[in-house]
Amino acid sequence: MLGSIKKTIAYAKRNGIAAAYYAAKERLEDQKKEYNFIPASDKELSRQKEETKSVWESDIAPLFSILVPCYNTDSKFFIEMVESVVCQTYPKWELILADASADERLKNLLLDRFKDDNRIIYIHLKSNGGISDNTNEALKAAKGDYVCLLDHDDVITPDALYYFAKEILDEMESSKPDKLSDCPIGLIYSDEDKCDTDMTRFYEPNIKPCYNLDYLLSNNYICHFTSIRADIIQKEMFRKEYDGAQDFDLILRTCLSLSMDDNDRDIRHIDKVLYHWRCHEASTAANPASKKYAYDAGKRAVYDILKAKGINANVSELMHVGFYRVEYPDGIFRARKDIGVIGGKLVDKKGTLVGGIYKEDGSIVYYGLPKGYSGGFTHIAACQQDADAVDLRCMRIRKKLRPLLKEVTGLTYHSNNEILKQKDTFTDPEDETVLKSKVGHIIIPGNWDDDKIKKESIRFCRAVRHLGYRVVWDPKMVQKKTDIKD
Repeated sequence: MLGSIKKTIAYAKRNGIAAAYYAAKERLEDQKKEYNFIPASDKELSRQKEETKSVWESDIAPLFSILVPCYNTDSKFFIEMVESVVCQTYPKWELILADASADERLKNLLLDRFKDDNRIIYIHLKSNGGISDNTNEALKAAKGDYVCLLDHDDVITPDALYYFAKEILDEMESSKPDKLSDCPIGLIYSDEDKCDTDMTRFYEPNIKPCYNLDYLLSNNYICHFTSIRADIIQKEMFRKEYDGAQDFDLILRTCLSLSMDDNDRDIRHIDKVLYHWRCHEASTAANPASKKYAYDAGKRAVYDILKAKGINANVSELMHVGFYRVEYPDGIFRARKDIGVIGGKLVDKKGTLVGGIYKEDGSIVYYGLPKGYSGGFTHIAACQQDADAVDLRCMRIRKKLRPLLKEVTGLTYHSNNEILKQKDTFTDPEDETVLKSKVGHIIIPGNWDDDKIKKESIRFCRAVRHLGYRVVWDPKMVQKKTDIKD
């Protein structure tokens, strides 16, 4: 309770009383939501063990190297972390512990409990070089096909590596590369939740979307549990100048090298909670503001990866720590050749979200989200993100794709009627003016109802994505639905 009060006070100092009120109200509503982590049954774990027996000694079965940098780790947390790896149903792994503690207490714990397991590799570092250098020392010892990242005080579920291995083995069977290093999968990540120090209470499940580049530029939503193909991580390594956000920096560089100009399918999401992020007094999970330097490093990581890709962008912090906003001074269509359409949200008189971003099945994402809310503890509704579709009534289209709108929907994209100078985030040098009409750039026929508009929005955005472009939703672009007359 005291921690929540401190968070609210700190939030109010940063963002004002009104924003703090909405944040506190949303947090209280989140806490009322029921969540029960249901672990895999003993029967299912036994089945997984039997299944892996037939494949794990083969050449196509991946060896996972799990890297854990340690420093003055609590003995109880350390033992539970190691045990969570030892009890994996998929047995082809190595656990590499890089210990920067002054003493060898952790080594003695290993000798006492796990001395017969030669898959555990302990390295006592001569000095504490910081999280990145320490992790790189563990990485140097890795022999695996894929490298996983695990914090020294967290745990993974016993089926975590099984699901990662299954994803890789299924891809190997499908694409039939000559060797594991040629497997198209470059990065795998799972869902996660938080737990208390005794691992008796689990809460705040982070059920993540499939790979979403623009959401990743807003926040390290991938986070835990992550595995990266060995040749990629050995090339990228961890960079000391991003300590505190070293994982985010690595994930950004890995994902953008795989997806910016290539195939998002090289990045896979396992939609299961396979990682428990332990909350205790010193952890970032319990108090996100406890490591402000980490979020400053994260902001630099986003800016630097875009700069490295030749993208002129500014990165600013959102109201929520660890969340960022990317703006493109030269226009998003000029800066980002991968984006074809940008859309915003539709709100009612009270500011409640009633449309604007859609899934392929027609459902409205974040429907009913009240004004001032951010979408829960993940704050996803406050972030720029890739979308299946956005609404024709609040949409901007890359110039070369405007004829496609006519072809798919029969509608025309206007750009020279009731014009004003463009001043929003997405200033577009392809179109220095925007239409100042109640429906944005596109005139909607009066006989089109909401369902028809949504259907045509999805059809058009599907055609855009089919051509290889991204559709991006920006919550800062807002259209009041009460202003739209059919």
